[in-house]
Order: sequence, then C-alpha cells, then structure tokens
Amino acid sequence: MKPGYLLASFAAFALFHSTANAFEECMATLKDPHGSVEVPCDGGGTATLKGSEHFLAEPRPDGWNVYLKSGCHGFIEKKVALQLLPNEPLMKLNFDHERKLWQKLQSAADSNLGEAGTAFKGRGLNYFEILTAASNGDQNAMARFYSVCGGEMDGAAAEDCFGRGWQLFHVIGDETFAKFLSGQSAKIRERIAAILSSGDQDPISKPKPYIKRYFPKSYKLLFRNERQPPHLSLKL
Repeated sequence: MKPGYLLASFAAFALFHSTANAFEECMATLKDPHGSVEVPCDGGGTATLKGSEHFLAEPRPDGWNVYLKSGCHGFIEKKVALQLLPNEPLMKLNFDHERKLWQKLQSAADSNLGEAGTAFKGRGLNYFEILTAASNGDQNAMARFYSVCGGEMDGAAAEDCFGRGWQLFHVIGDETFAKFLSGQSAKIRERIAAILSSGDQDPISKPKPYIKRYFPKSYKLLFRNERQPPHLSLKL
C-alpha cells in the first residue's frame, strides 16, 4: 500500500468511527441494584450481569453494546434501565478469550478466514497462526503482524486487521509490548501507533488517553515524538 493511501485509510476509518459514535461510551451499572440481566456473549455463551457490577456501555440506536470485566462482550436492549457513570474512568478491556479463538482458527477453512485472513494467506502467511504466536510473546510474530497489517492491508482487510491488532495489544500487555516496541525502528513504532489510534478501537472512541492510562510504558514509546501543546505563562 502506498503511504498516502495508508494515511487516507486511517482518516476514513477514524471518520466512520466518530460518525457511528455520536454518543460516547461510558461506565454504567444496572439501575436496579438487586437485578440481573443475561447477556449473550459474542463468540458464544452467556454471562449474568448483576446489579452491583460496573461495566462499559456503548450506546447503539436500539440498545447498548456492553463490555464486562469478565471479557464477555454482548448486547442488551434499551428496555434494560441503566445508571450511566460518565465521571468514572473507563475500565480496561479484557480480550483474553480471543487467544482461544485464534488458536482454533489456525486451521480454519478459507471461507472462515475473513478479509484479513484471506489477504494474509495471499501473501503466504497464516493470519491466525501469527496472531496466536504473537499473543504468546513471540516478538518475531508481533513484528510480522503489525508490519503486514499497517503496511499492506486496505479496505475491509485493514479494518479487520486493525481491530485484531487492538485486541492483540491487550492480550500481550503493557510490559511485554513495551519491550517489543523498544527493539523496533521509529518507522515501525509510528506504524503501530497509527494502527492503535486509527479509529478501530471499539468501543474506545478516544484511544490515546486510554492507552496512556493502562499502557503507560507502551504509550511513551508510541507517542513520545508527538508535539505537546505549548505551556502558557502568565505575567503578573
């Protein structure tokens, strides 16, 4: 992909994301402190959301996408009354369950590979094998994934790849990811920074403050060259 096209793709994804999220995500709890709701989890299974539990809620036209600390991501209808907690810091997302899915999909049929999986296969690479190895701390696999994802993907394949890259970032964790970043060139770090702040970080609409909060070591390496706003001095 040409550099200019890559930047255009980042901008387009960011615009789509901002349009789709007119109302920002925030922490929430059930209005009924003694109630509970069964949440169908993406990827299978259900989770019981209890009245005392705090979770991240993303508004949709007909309800809420909810992200639980257990790692369950699902949907609840608008008829479920929520108490929004906009002043509470967003929780750290849990994508640990994705590792099992990646392991399973390493031997998936072509029809189940998805756009990015198919694009990787066209380059002689196994998308989910690389994701699995990277999630287990293989730095060569991390480098291969983010290099191909940020440099050679476009359209739906890039959107899928950036989303998986966000999940992988969480699975790897700040300590290991920062160690990986410290061994990469400035160009690769810039590419990874663009992927992790491209607008495909569902459900986080403002990824940089979130990354700074939960991935401080990685944040310093990813965004350390960005210009800081000038300090204002007051003359008395």
